[in-house]
Amino acid sequence: MRQSIIDFIFLWSNYNKFLRSHGREYAVILLGIFSQLIFYILYPLIFKYIFDQIVPNKDFDQLVAYAVGIVILLVTCGFGAYIQTKYMAHVGGKILSDLRSQMVSKFHNLSFSFYAGVDSVDLLSRFSNDMDKLENSLTRALPSLLESILITIGCLVTIFFIDWRLAVSAGILIPIGFSANSILGPREDRLNSESRQQKNSMLMVVSDFINSWLLIRAFNDKVHVKKRFDLSNDNYTKTSSNYSYCSNITPVFSDYGVNASLAVIVVVGAILTMKGALTAGSFIGCFALLRKVADGSAKSAKNYTTFINALRPYKRIQKLLAEEEIAGDRHDSVELYPLKSDIVFKNVSFGYGAGQLAIDDISFSIKKGNSVAIVGTSGSGKSTLLKLIMRIVEPSCGSILYDGINLDLASVASVRRHSSMVLQESHVLRGTIVENIRYGSDGISDERLYDAAERAGIHDFITQLPLGYETVINDRGSSLSGGQRQRIAIARAFAHDPPLLFLDEPTSMLDPINEAAINDTFTKLTGGRTVILVSHRLATSRDFDKILVLHKGKLIEEGNHHELMAMDGFYRTMWDKQNGFMISAEGNAKITPERLRLIPIFSNLELQVLSDLAGQFDTEAFEAGVRIIQEGAPGDKFYIAVRGNLKVLKKDPDGREVELAVLSDGDHFGEIALMKSVARTASIEALSHTSCLSLSRERFNRLVGTQPELFKALTEAMAARFTA
Repeated sequence: MRQSIIDFIFLWSNYNKFLRSHGREYAVILLGIFSQLIFYILYPLIFKYIFDQIVPNKDFDQLVAYAVGIVILLVTCGFGAYIQTKYMAHVGGKILSDLRSQMVSKFHNLSFSFYAGVDSVDLLSRFSNDMDKLENSLTRALPSLLESILITIGCLVTIFFIDWRLAVSAGILIPIGFSANSILGPREDRLNSESRQQKNSMLMVVSDFINSWLLIRAFNDKVHVKKRFDLSNDNYTKTSSNYSYCSNITPVFSDYGVNASLAVIVVVGAILTMKGALTAGSFIGCFALLRKVADGSAKSAKNYTTFINALRPYKRIQKLLAEEEIAGDRHDSVELYPLKSDIVFKNVSFGYGAGQLAIDDISFSIKKGNSVAIVGTSGSGKSTLLKLIMRIVEPSCGSILYDGINLDLASVASVRRHSSMVLQESHVLRGTIVENIRYGSDGISDERLYDAAERAGIHDFITQLPLGYETVINDRGSSLSGGQRQRIAIARAFAHDPPLLFLDEPTSMLDPINEAAINDTFTKLTGGRTVILVSHRLATSRDFDKILVLHKGKLIEEGNHHELMAMDGFYRTMWDKQNGFMISAEGNAKITPERLRLIPIFSNLELQVLSDLAGQFDTEAFEAGVRIIQEGAPGDKFYIAVRGNLKVLKKDPDGREVELAVLSDGDHFGEIALMKSVARTASIEALSHTSCLSLSRERFNRLVGTQPELFKALTEAMAARFTA
């Protein structure tokens, strides 16, 4: 009970704060509520006077006068109810609109770590389920609850002045009717929370199905997905049914409890009347007041449940609004102008949380007009370094200087104004193609926009569409190919015409043919600009002025391609791993014997044997989300990644898949399948369009039949690898 009172006061005080910000409308709402209080108190008192004074005296003139007064009271208070309802709906809508707007504004200032750990379904529920409960609580339950409480108290006080004995009886018996609410209320609140959680879990399963339909169909995994859904659906159905039962039965018990109490009070009143201790008019007036008390009590119980059910949703919304924000502009921030000299990193470090630093004590410089590539293996800190340059995240220590100005002193708007970006995943928004190309700058003219699309190689495609540039792109641009989405992103960068251009793995999601075409377009885009590229594909950055090589958050090598190759270090190893492949215009890949020898299990084979082995590989292409290897399935192929990114997944003891590593160009997997049929120890899934060379055990065995030494050499290499 004590906690219920605390929760009520907390929610009411917050609602009151919102309503007070709309002072005039709030005053009208309160005036409307008090008009109802006046009506429900005066109405029974008029009945009392009519039956005690007018009827015994047969005063028809006074009866007519009171009848006119009743009509005036009905019209006046009815108008008050109308105004109160209208203004409450208007003010409540504005308050909820402001809350939604605050949440969206908050999204602009939340940290990268927040988005990395948030569940999108749970976040969207703030705008759907949570706001629905808040709307019901604020605009419907709150005014009705306040009105019911005031009327109940007012009627009880009025009964007290008519006959204190009836008032005391009502004061004792009426609360009994609320016992169901106090008993079932906490359980209802708990079931409400559980039901919401189970609903979100069910929606996540449905979302997984929609986003992974290609994977599910490729593995014909209908049974597993259906089991997951049935389990989550059954859990949601159970908690939802329990919540519905509890929320519906509470007002029923309250209503019957209140009416039982009312019946006892009526019997007491009838006894007092028959004994002459209470007049007939007083009894009729008290009965009308008691009827309103009973009605108000039942409504209060029902409205209280609806009102308090918004407590958890409101706290969830407040928790989102209280999330820590990224650093904004300082009070002494300065405007940046187009780069004139250089960008300098001085001993910069950064970490997303406790533990290992993503960027560890890095120093380098980028001169105006130069092209600089940031390369390294997955998880080396490439994208984090780019985010630091773009001021999406702030360094933990060290400084970033832009023409000698510390970047944390610059206004965020000026940093964005003089730069543009093309990201790894080509983001397009719901809206027309024009809106997507103009995104971020509505001042771009039509001529400049069309020229940007022409230079990006997308103009002809757009003009062939029925609505041309006014064609509406659906969710995440799924109606467009990967190359078309990327060209729209490039057109956006052309249209903005930035002096500083950021490219984050811009071709990693594309097939080889589109990649080559997009790279030609980038050559046009980068001319005369300062370009900073993040890429794991070294061939993309071969002609760049400077290449920064990262490994485990540290800058380990720096120079142009020729200088880095001469160092014969980490960059050279990466280059050798990614090269030795040929891809035809049709997308068919081949591997050279020399490149095949770099794979440990083939390192001791003669070049002629490797040449014969290389001819046995087939090309396989996989779209993002396709499962290439399934943990536990029998293995019969060995794979070499030619282009693309893949993730390695393994189930933990609870059966949940955990990402172990990310594979990229030149990596290989599944070699043990060449020797014998064993269950796969992990799953491999494509993160982007991926081209692989595959060698089946059947083909390998046919080759072994003609070259027995191949099997012997491979067996020895495999044994050496697993005993090392």
